[in-house]
Amino acid sequence: MAVIFMGTGGSSGRTLAAVAAALPEDLAGQPIRFVDTQPFNLRTGGTTAYDGPGEVRRADPDACGLKRHTSSWSANMLLNGGQAMYRRMIAYAAGLIGADADVIVTCHDRIYIETAMLHAARRQGAATVLLQEGPFCAIGHGAPRSRLLRAKALAAPLATRLLRVLPPIPEYGMAGHDRVIAASDSYRARWIAAGLAPETVVVGGIPRFDPLATLRGAARPAVAPLRVLYLVQPFAAHGKVDAAAAHAAQRALADGLNAAADRRAIALTIRSHPRSSGDDAGVLRGALAFAAAEDRGAAPLEAVLPETDLVIGHYSSGMLEALLAQRPVACVPVPAAAFAEAAEADKQIWLTRIGIPVATTAGEIAAVLAQAGAMPATVDWGRIGEEVGTVDGHAAARCAEWIAEVVRRRAR
Repeated sequence: MAVIFMGTGGSSGRTLAAVAAALPEDLAGQPIRFVDTQPFNLRTGGTTAYDGPGEVRRADPDACGLKRHTSSWSANMLLNGGQAMYRRMIAYAAGLIGADADVIVTCHDRIYIETAMLHAARRQGAATVLLQEGPFCAIGHGAPRSRLLRAKALAAPLATRLLRVLPPIPEYGMAGHDRVIAASDSYRARWIAAGLAPETVVVGGIPRFDPLATLRGAARPAVAPLRVLYLVQPFAAHGKVDAAAAHAAQRALADGLNAAADRRAIALTIRSHPRSSGDDAGVLRGALAFAAAEDRGAAPLEAVLPETDLVIGHYSSGMLEALLAQRPVACVPVPAAAFAEAAEADKQIWLTRIGIPVATTAGEIAAVLAQAGAMPATVDWGRIGEEVGTVDGHAAARCAEWIAEVVRRRAR
């Protein structure tokens, strides 16, 4: 029987590759299959990078007749036939998974291709496991703020329950899994409070954070210029933040960097997001008075952090990774009112309250850069632990063992 890992873009490929490589010896004889659903992503498309063991299969929207008329998942499903399209998705997913599937492991379980894969797996008798990909996961979404999202929230019960023209979109982790592997005790408690059975939810940590455990004691020699890493977030392109507000934050950052560069040498690197498409940092680049290096994100963040003195971002999970590697971090927040969803804004609010420098204006940003180089003593490591769990280099092994336990239990 096969173990299926479902890639869903972003860093899911790295997470699943680490877990697949850590599967215990008694599962060594089972086939491993990586099925990539990222080509179905209406906003970014592309594929999920995966360097783990096993066969790789890429999902193809054309293979089940899905056309991209709009970037809205629900509207696009309706234009493609609604439930009829979803049934074709499930049939197509069954072929991708294979008839020998024993368990399917995914980091995401909300959009239609993902739930179609889960439906197909269960119809074939396979178990499903949700592995939390990383921090900042919303267990239940808050009230939407934008008019479009409010309208969609009001229309969803009509489309899914009354007219039944669309399948429902579950909350994260709530798609009926045999097991949910949470990053921390805090996340486990949130899922249980949301209605999951306590025996279903276990704690494993964040597998892609394992390499960070080796960086925490690494000494950093004092060098000039100040090496600054800016973490790009395509939240405006993805509709998560008002574009004007995101661009204003980038202009303030550029002005602050320009002012600081007049006083000390700065080497800036702009690092793309895994889901970036287009020029998401164009406003920043256009306003800089000096040249910046480019990092397209091909190498994992832990490979870049040893050569970094300060990380700047908005609410990227990479800021947490930098903190865990003992690198100073600064937050340049976007106004909370600019977020389309309250839950998305909450991530940034959380970051601004853990004791790292927060700078909004060009003057504040320049001041942070002038003082950069030391980890602030005000960082609240307890709160960080609630978000990331235990970072000890063994999360991949723990998560792999929880998956193996599901397979063994089914075999018995």
